[in-house]
Amino acid sequence: MSEAVVVGSGPNGLACAVTLARAGVSVTVLEPENTIAGGTRTSELTLPGVLHDHCSAVHPMAVGSPFLNSLGLEKHGLEWRWPEIDLAHPLDDGSAGLLEQSLEATEQWLGPDGPAWRRLFGAPASSFDLLTEDLFQPVLHAPRHPIRLVRFGLPAAMPATLLTRLFKSPQARALFGGAAAHAFSPLNHPMSSSVGMALTVACHRFGWAVARGGSRSITDALAAVLLEHGGKIETGVRVK
Repeated sequence: MSEAVVVGSGPNGLACAVTLARAGVSVTVLEPENTIAGGTRTSELTLPGVLHDHCSAVHPMAVGSPFLNSLGLEKHGLEWRWPEIDLAHPLDDGSAGLLEQSLEATEQWLGPDGPAWRRLFGAPASSFDLLTEDLFQPVLHAPRHPIRLVRFGLPAAMPATLLTRLFKSPQARALFGGAAAHAFSPLNHPMSSSVGMALTVACHRFGWAVARGGSRSITDALAAVLLEHGGKIETGVRVK
């Protein structure tokens, strides 16, 4: 039997390990911390019983992931929950930009900028299931839906500071700018709109879901699937 060692027990590492284990490979996951989770780590950081996600907190891409949905993670305790308001970006004057899964509700919140918001996000949101077939592929691949990918990719390739000029109000600009900031790159750089586009479109398709019990519930469920297929996890092991 082939053997593989996966370093790191975050969701990406565990997804890799599960894929290998399901293919019949003997897999061992090594994690330097004493608990698994990586960027989906959850713990009580302030008050007893109050759980805090250390890094990722909302998971619109996970809800729509064909791979994760194929694993039956709900059998291992994963439950998704959706807020009424998916995202609020407060401003100094007391107002806020508000994002809901409903495109129509978000349009109403944004007032005069609502039509521009729909023009930018409506079409890719309605076809996001098809878009993900290309977005979740390696960069170098033959697109299955090239026209849809180009329509999404053109604004995604723009600097966020340029794309926000489509909107007139500070609320709409802040709402998209906050989502784009998840790219961890200067917002005046090319491609800085890409993550904001993906997160906003995914919100209008799936909502910004959270995992009940914290994001660690995702990795707990993935770990259970891995163990089910004969994989092993060793914590407290640092690879140098």
